[in-house]
Amino acid sequence: MSFFAEFGWVWLLSLAGFLALWPISVIRRDCSIVDFWWGPGFGVMALAVWLSLGRPTDTYTLAILLPLAVWSVRLGVHLGLRRMAEGHEDPRYAEMREARGTGWWWKSLFVVFVLQAVVQGLAAAGILAGLAAAPAVSADQVTIILAVIAMLAALVEMISDLQLDHYRRKVPVGGLLTTGLRGYVRYPSYAAEIVFWASLSILAFGAGVWWAPASALMIGLLLRFVSGVTILEERLARTRANFAEYQKEVPALMPRLWQNRAHTPAE
Repeated sequence: MSFFAEFGWVWLLSLAGFLALWPISVIRRDCSIVDFWWGPGFGVMALAVWLSLGRPTDTYTLAILLPLAVWSVRLGVHLGLRRMAEGHEDPRYAEMREARGTGWWWKSLFVVFVLQAVVQGLAAAGILAGLAAAPAVSADQVTIILAVIAMLAALVEMISDLQLDHYRRKVPVGGLLTTGLRGYVRYPSYAAEIVFWASLSILAFGAGVWWAPASALMIGLLLRFVSGVTILEERLARTRANFAEYQKEVPALMPRLWQNRAHTPAE
């Protein structure tokens, strides 16, 4: 029985989470609460697969499950706290609301919430298939190394987000953070995210899921060309006077350690 035939139902958990948030977003006029379920949704689906397998505790299974669980909880808490602290709709969704005009309240169900469920399901499929196949695979040193790389990538994401949140408390309006991890790459969270998914995709590939790297490829393409770098580049170019200089000197995702210089944040 194929993975999709046996575990396709877990996508309903993803969809249910997003659908539960939609009426709240209508009442609050804030579609950015969709972010609350982005990280936890992956974790819930992985947990459902793991429980369905009888809760295996072999090394290969845990090498996939534990990094994903840590990443899921950390991202859910971080985005949830950030949304509550900001208290207003994320500019990405505010721009969509303005552009779509009348009827956005029901359009957002499909354009934001159902679409996110589809993307989440597609992105998770390869990793979840690897998790389902993992109990039959013997672990080796490469397995541990990849799991450690995934955990370190999640740690880098956490540090990057903490640095940005700290800077925003000091400079709530305007300003461009160019120190810390952002002295090496403009978007360290996205760079670490790609490494995280690449590590888990390789583990899933090692479990016999030949199409698992599609998960990492999808995440990478989305972050680089759709919902991540491209949107931020356009917004920062409009709102930060010194962004053009920063953009020339610091790469977006791949650090050039030998060309790095110390940056001073513009306030």
